[in-house]
Amino acid sequence: MFDPTVFDNLKTVLEGAVYDLDLAGEIVVTDRRDMVDLARFSRTYTITFCLSSDKERTISCSVQLAMDLEQIAQELLQRAARPGCELAVMFSLPIRRYATCSLIESELHRIWGEKRIIRQTLRHDFHHEQPAYYTNEITIEFGRPIYEDNIDDLQAMVPYMLDSLEQLQRFYQM
Repeated sequence: MFDPTVFDNLKTVLEGAVYDLDLAGEIVVTDRRDMVDLARFSRTYTITFCLSSDKERTISCSVQLAMDLEQIAQELLQRAARPGCELAVMFSLPIRRYATCSLIESELHRIWGEKRIIRQTLRHDFHHEQPAYYTNEITIEFGRPIYEDNIDDLQAMVPYMLDSLEQLQRFYQM
């Protein structure tokens, strides 16, 4: 009999929580990827959405669950006392000024807590002049695996994602 991995169980809960909001009209799911990397034997699930009020789809949130070979093998061989997955929450939005990053970091720490690792990467298409805007790719890392007994925490994070999307709107092209 097939016994689902912690990855499968967490993915199902995350997907259900996000699609419930899509069905309720609060968000729009814009992308979903369920990848199995056969070269590295890893699994990655990413679901991307934006607020339904964001008609231009300019600010997005992606949630990613990942499990690598070591984690999968330990779970399947029942060697891990607590098998887990890596979790990252990512946001993307255009900004005009580098200085906006510190304002965004402060706001996201207010929402997610000071212990969270927040990374921001700015990118733009190369031109010979100053870019009109940068794409700010923000990643919130948790610094530890998420376990099956954290399913309630995973569901509780979804409102934080929505709050972050709402608060990031004020930084749009700032």
